[in-house]
Amino acid sequence: MDTTTQIKTVQGFTLTEIMVALVISSLLMAGVLTIMSSSKRTYALQSELSELQENARFVMDELAYKIRLAGYQGCRSDLNNLDFILGPPFQSTLNGSLVNDRPLVDEGGNPVSGFENTDALVVGSLSEWLVVDNSTLFSPLNPPIITLQYRSIVPEINTSIVVSDCSNDPPAVGVVSARDLDIPNITITPGFTTQFVQPKVFMVTGPVSYEIKKITENDRFALFRCENRDNDTDFCGGDTDDSEQRLIEGVENMQVRYGIDIAPGDGIPNRYSTTPTLGPTDNKVVSVRITLLMRTNNKRGDLEGATDRDFRLDPSLTYNPQQDNAALENGYRHRMFTTTIEVRN
Repeated sequence: MDTTTQIKTVQGFTLTEIMVALVISSLLMAGVLTIMSSSKRTYALQSELSELQENARFVMDELAYKIRLAGYQGCRSDLNNLDFILGPPFQSTLNGSLVNDRPLVDEGGNPVSGFENTDALVVGSLSEWLVVDNSTLFSPLNPPIITLQYRSIVPEINTSIVVSDCSNDPPAVGVVSARDLDIPNITITPGFTTQFVQPKVFMVTGPVSYEIKKITENDRFALFRCENRDNDTDFCGGDTDDSEQRLIEGVENMQVRYGIDIAPGDGIPNRYSTTPTLGPTDNKVVSVRITLLMRTNNKRGDLEGATDRDFRLDPSLTYNPQQDNAALENGYRHRMFTTTIEVRN
């Protein structure tokens, strides 16, 4: 019997076909990686810009709240006749120098070169309400102990307090000399000279300042808030009685302009000034214009020269981060925000 040898044909790719497939696959993968890299950069940038916008919104809300409270004295208008001086609604100086056109400094007070001068804002008013427990008695005690409702904000020691029952009795001003977070109780010194009855008003007093500083441990900037608790002329300048806090990061410059209503007033600003009215005058601040230059917190190497535009911070102040300060501003994105806030009091 004859034996027939059968040869099986094995199909496959030639070397040329494999090389062509690898080249095409490499091109496709390169395109996919390029799209992924671009999407990642776009996502990171949009996240930082969103954070910048949220920070700006937070700052504007905080400043608007305080500006609308400027000059507020509760239900009484004679607080300035007391030994405690609330001060003007807007102060023209901060720690001995004008609030406008201040050189930028770091947290330690050291000058920071290369950046435009910035403004500070100092607001005086009654601010936080203290919710008092209804069972508290307000007879003349020396010193009186006041019980606040639970979940109330318990003021720090040395915080000034105004208490008034909105009647003909003069309001009393004292200082928190002791506090108990467990009850919570606060002890007021000196004692009241009259017995307060319902309804009554307790409010925290003292001017508050807002100032931009460079953070010591990195190249970021922040808006700092300082509460002048002991009502002296020194805001957080080594004064342990005051309370300074880093409010929000990303604020590089702040310009403040005061809308002045020239007497006899109609409630409409006739001009905008770099400082509030000084000395005895019937002119009144009726609005405040705030301009913020915000900067992203992180420096990105793929954004060299990204912010090459002019920011009109003020009619007399224009700043271009790329042209004026490229060595320190490269890699950051900037945005400017402006609003005008009406003064109620």
